[in-house]
Amino acid sequence: MIINHGVRGSTPNPSQNYLFFGGNTPCVEIKTQQYQLIFDCGSGFSKVNFSNDLETILFISHFHHDHIQGLAFNNYDTNNGKKITLTSAHSNKTDTFNNLNAYYSNPYFPVNFVEIINRFEFLDFEQVVNNFKDLNINSIDLNHPGNCSGYSITSNKKKFCYLLDNEYEDVQEEKLINFCDQSETIIWDGMFLESELLDKKGWGHSSIEQGISLADKIHVKNFLISHHSPSRDDKELKKIEKKLLSKKVKFASENEVIEF
Repeated sequence: MIINHGVRGSTPNPSQNYLFFGGNTPCVEIKTQQYQLIFDCGSGFSKVNFSNDLETILFISHFHHDHIQGLAFNNYDTNNGKKITLTSAHSNKTDTFNNLNAYYSNPYFPVNFVEIINRFEFLDFEQVVNNFKDLNINSIDLNHPGNCSGYSITSNKKKFCYLLDNEYEDVQEEKLINFCDQSETIIWDGMFLESELLDKKGWGHSSIEQGISLADKIHVKNFLISHHSPSRDDKELKKIEKKLLSKKVKFASENEVIEF
């Protein structure tokens, strides 16, 4: 099961004109028989219900505020005070801890949250991957300022890819196709329109049209365009959806549940 808890980019937008697709920043949850896997902890992370029975691993794509701003705002309501493994493919466990600890402490946060809550076990990505017996987890370097990792999860021959915050370039095409091919579901960064890319060069995001083009070259069941611009309201997204998207390519919506 895949749950989209947040699909908005850059900053949350909770206003009335954003309720259909959703206003929370990125957080995606996958549940298998043994694991609860969470990708990023934007403001949508506040809605994650932690399992008492499943092992929970939180994968951070990168440390920009919209992907970590929800970490302190989940109630972490479990019966056993369980530990949550936290890792990043492009950052070792010490740097991952230091980055989050700096964000959630003075002068940016009122308390030293990461140390006070004492819920996280920081591990290197390679150590986490080697611990899995029934999952195959891989990462890919994405084109984004300050480094960013995409992830793929394969379980019971079904594959999921998480590819937010990537400024697509033609030289990436073969690598992305090889990484994503034969996926059940792909989540793609489509923050901009093609007409907006020139003014946004170097911002680290792709276009909706680039996603559509790439989807045509990949064997994939569900290609979900996410990380919607905070200024693109429901009306505009529905207009683009009607004009450009297909049965295979859709806009991600907050709270949608997809079988995995």
